[in-house]
Amino acid sequence: MKNVVKTDDYRVFPILQEDLLEDGWEYPEGYDPEKDGRFKKGKYAGNKWGGKYLRAPDIFFTILEKGKGKLVRLGDIAEVRFGIKTGANEFFYLQVLGNGGKNGSVRVKNDAGWEGELEEEFLKTVIKNPRESKNILLNLNNLKYKVIMCHKDTRELEKTKILDYIAWGEKQQYHKRPTCAGRQKWWDLGNRRPADCFWMESINNINRVYQNPSNTLLESDKFYGIIFKNRDLSKKYSLLLNSTLHCLFRELKGFTGMGEGVLKLPVYDVKNILILTPDKSSLVDSKKVLDREINSLFEECGIDPNKPIREQNPNPLPDRAELDNMIFDELGLTEEERREVYWSVCELVKNRLDKARSI
Repeated sequence: MKNVVKTDDYRVFPILQEDLLEDGWEYPEGYDPEKDGRFKKGKYAGNKWGGKYLRAPDIFFTILEKGKGKLVRLGDIAEVRFGIKTGANEFFYLQVLGNGGKNGSVRVKNDAGWEGELEEEFLKTVIKNPRESKNILLNLNNLKYKVIMCHKDTRELEKTKILDYIAWGEKQQYHKRPTCAGRQKWWDLGNRRPADCFWMESINNINRVYQNPSNTLLESDKFYGIIFKNRDLSKKYSLLLNSTLHCLFRELKGFTGMGEGVLKLPVYDVKNILILTPDKSSLVDSKKVLDREINSLFEECGIDPNKPIREQNPNPLPDRAELDNMIFDELGLTEEERREVYWSVCELVKNRLDKARSI
């Protein structure tokens, strides 16, 4: 950042209002502001001035400066969407108990006490809660929930078990709930193509962006689905989003106030998260990198939160260090600047959690 005035007591960023507007402006897909004109289309989606200009450590601005031409908005290379909003989780989410009495059916139960058989063709595997996996590389065998995906009308569903289940749901008045009532067929959650990655809507001190190993797995509203325009690079992007650098970006974009120090990002802020451009990243799709349980950020960075953070030498776990160093190398960060990344992100997380405990 140019012309920054900094003393021991304050830091000042001279910046044009037009540049602040540009920083938070969201253009339609395919629109080129340099060619077609700035602000002629699109809308102001918002910008976290507090996180960027008040709370951001100096290393953040060093990264922006060294990352010019190498960092892009996630929203420029991917679609970021909300997870499934069912309007009646106890109807739509089911656990499989075993095979049904006929081929093509399975025995399931929901959280409202119903138990019975449904046709497997109307059930898709879903990750319902981040607690279901501590590994960012999802294993479908460890996910216990299915979500109902039925797009047919009642005439097409005659003599099916799913139609009986829909009738049961109407007896429970699920079809009158606002979200369900707003659909043409209240039981139809719509067609959704599986995302490449699942971004946790809220975090505490653990950051995971899950990789989708399947072309059928869907996500609940505890996540945002990320679909990359170049899906061949999805594994590489996923690793980038799990790096310590992106933990820092997330801390500065997110907001608290949800209790217990939880950090949350709305969809438009996730779109504005910066990520290395693919042609600037030398990352390989290495399965060994982060193919394990992801721990608290402090453990990942090798920092003890109960001791003064800046008196410690960061000692990140080996595979995290490998991933981070690939990114740091691309940005040209010095050894001191790399330590600053670890110190700064750990300080931000610790301050957030300590503040919540003090209230």
